[in-house]
Amino acid sequence: MKLVSIYQSFFDHSAFTRRTVSKQYYSLISQFLDRAGFSFMNYGYAGLGARLQTIALDARDEPHRLPIQLYHHLASTVNLVGKDVLEVSCGRGGGAAFVKRYHRPSTLLGVDRTAQAVAYCRRRHHLPGLSFLQCDAEDILFGDECFDAVINVEASHLYGDVAAFLSEVRRVLRPGGHLLLADKRTIDQMPLFRQQVAGSGLRLVNEHDISANVLRSIQVQRDDREQALRAMLPPILSWLAISVFGAGGSHLADGLENGSTVYFSLHLSKD
Repeated sequence: MKLVSIYQSFFDHSAFTRRTVSKQYYSLISQFLDRAGFSFMNYGYAGLGARLQTIALDARDEPHRLPIQLYHHLASTVNLVGKDVLEVSCGRGGGAAFVKRYHRPSTLLGVDRTAQAVAYCRRRHHLPGLSFLQCDAEDILFGDECFDAVINVEASHLYGDVAAFLSEVRRVLRPGGHLLLADKRTIDQMPLFRQQVAGSGLRLVNEHDISANVLRSIQVQRDDREQALRAMLPPILSWLAISVFGAGGSHLADGLENGSTVYFSLHLSKD
């Protein structure tokens, strides 16, 4: 865990180091994720009752059920049929492809700041109305009022300037548009995040603490995820990735279990 602590100390040092370290790390592991065909990187969402399932899926989607369910938790908040949707920090593109197929927006554009991720998405996901572009979350390269909804999954904690991101989201949303966001913060970080949300000009429609759902997902996926990461990455990178990506016994799993970290989903609206 010492290596993870060193990574975390660099990560938390400043906005510049947070932005730079995270970008370099994800760029470094992208080549290995590409080879393995990884289309999801989120921690997932599991039901808390007798059933883990929260949505009926096609057979081809079953291997990715828990990461998909996190996207479904967000996307089912509003009716996206026929809408123009932007996913900021789309990563491997699996979530964008799921939302396009199951929630049927007219268009869905996924943007990510890393060229490797965008190139992978373009090779991997081919659906009418689905496209990908390199773009920074804090400087979204579109005009005002272009989208009906913005999706953001497990990414805002990596941004150097969350307030700038929220300002950009408000700018590109049409009146009545929605921001659907899922992410994590430590308890100590939550007051600043709430302040950033309150100052965004977006109205909070609802907020859900889904820490228990995410923790259960981590626990269910633990063995498979650890095995996959060890198989695809060099030892030093796999050790760090197992903690960063929320395998069992990870920094995140420990935080969710002891209450020092909260995982939440937000629905914000532009009035």
